[in-house]
Amino acid sequence: MRTGICALVLALAVPMAADAHPHVFIDARVTFQFSDSELEGFWVEWFFDEMFTGMLVLDFGIPRGGQLTGEQVRAIRDGAFANLRFYDYFTYVVTDSGRHAVETIEEFDAFFRDHRIVYRFFVPFRKPLRNAASDLRVQMYDETFFTDIAFDHGNPVEIESTVQLRSDHAIEQNRDRDIYYDPTNRSVERQGAEYTGVTHPYEIHLRFQKR
Repeated sequence: MRTGICALVLALAVPMAADAHPHVFIDARVTFQFSDSELEGFWVEWFFDEMFTGMLVLDFGIPRGGQLTGEQVRAIRDGAFANLRFYDYFTYVVTDSGRHAVETIEEFDAFFRDHRIVYRFFVPFRKPLRNAASDLRVQMYDETFFTDIAFDHGNPVEIESTVQLRSDHAIEQNRDRDIYYDPTNRSVERQGAEYTGVTHPYEIHLRFQKR
């Protein structure tokens, strides 16, 4: 395995020291998928920063902005995504029955959009659709803060449903969960972010019911 690919695996799958600083930046979008009777799960899109995109371009020999072949997608999945299964894919679902770590994903894909690499995959999570309101929370974060995941400012949440729903959502910060890191390493940072040494992950709070 080449050195660059090792770096990709480390960047997305190996816990770093508690004083780490973010070096990979993801803007996330979530699309909740409903059938007539239940929430079936949700699609996730991760938009990576230009530096990480450049690493993928170099290590997997893909043209920047070009269409990926099936072989290239499988190589990216196996070399720069699959190990996240050991870290719950950085994704957790909270319902009234508790907090659920994501154990499996389906239909992984990778492609370019606006010259950035995007991962897309489906998280199966079933919850009955009732006349009374239900809610859940989707959290995405790396406990080491080596990877900084934020929900997209423009269009973070969409709903796909075969039945009419009442739904609303909010992007909220979970103040009950602290992530500590080293704020002095400022070589890479998210535009507009303030680095104080502690952060709190954001989550989607979704409420839904039959119309």
